[in-house]
Amino acid sequence: MKTKQSCLQVKGELLWTGIRKATARSKEPVLCLIEPDTFRLVALCGLQLVVSWEAELQQRLVPARVAFLVPPVVAQLLCSDAVRSQEMVEIAIKDEDVVARLTDHLGQYEIRWRSGLASFPAPVEFSELIKVPEALMEVPYLRITDTTHEAVAKLVHMEADPKIHRAKLAILIDLNFGRLSVDGREIVSTESSRYYFNPRLVIRALEFIKEQTVGVGVTPLRDRQRAYLSLLAKQGGWTVHCALLSIGKDTQSLYPLPPKQGQ
Repeated sequence: MKTKQSCLQVKGELLWTGIRKATARSKEPVLCLIEPDTFRLVALCGLQLVVSWEAELQQRLVPARVAFLVPPVVAQLLCSDAVRSQEMVEIAIKDEDVVARLTDHLGQYEIRWRSGLASFPAPVEFSELIKVPEALMEVPYLRITDTTHEAVAKLVHMEADPKIHRAKLAILIDLNFGRLSVDGREIVSTESSRYYFNPRLVIRALEFIKEQTVGVGVTPLRDRQRAYLSLLAKQGGWTVHCALLSIGKDTQSLYPLPPKQGQ
């Protein structure tokens, strides 16, 4: 059986910056996806929120996609100043074995690890969640954060009503007719074309995206029973994409709402 091998060079500053961004947001292993013209790092925040950081490359690195996993311990090493100072870091991938080679005036050094792609705890919908929708609505950041916090405040107030099913409180996000609507609601299963999201995770996703203007989109999955919310922003030379999976209408399982003030 022929062994699959890839070898490429990545700027030390680019690798260092990307790994630091991803590890600051997730303690899980970081997935590195390198395509001919893009360098992307993907982090998971549970099974409902996927965050990616993508940078365009000035020169083509590989003829096809290269994917490998960076465990937390290795990520700490790649966040060192030794990596940042490298003009180029050579990365060699042979099956599940990955080697990062650094060079200084004393010689060459290697960081070796097993990629273990099969151990990446990705949700079933992962291949769809990492796709950035072509059409996104541009919304001022302050507008979407204000309306989201208003929706959460409404949900906190609704919790006190004994007639409300607390486990079915969520944020409804609707982009119909070219307008953004964000509302705190009790989930209604008959609304097949409207999608609800976990309040805590919507707020968390907004913490990743802090720019004056944010791209927003809701994309149905193939079965159209669920969708994912995209929040996208340009930060320096990076494109940040948060993909948040909607709550299934058949199993309304929610994380707790943010605690009430003073509790």
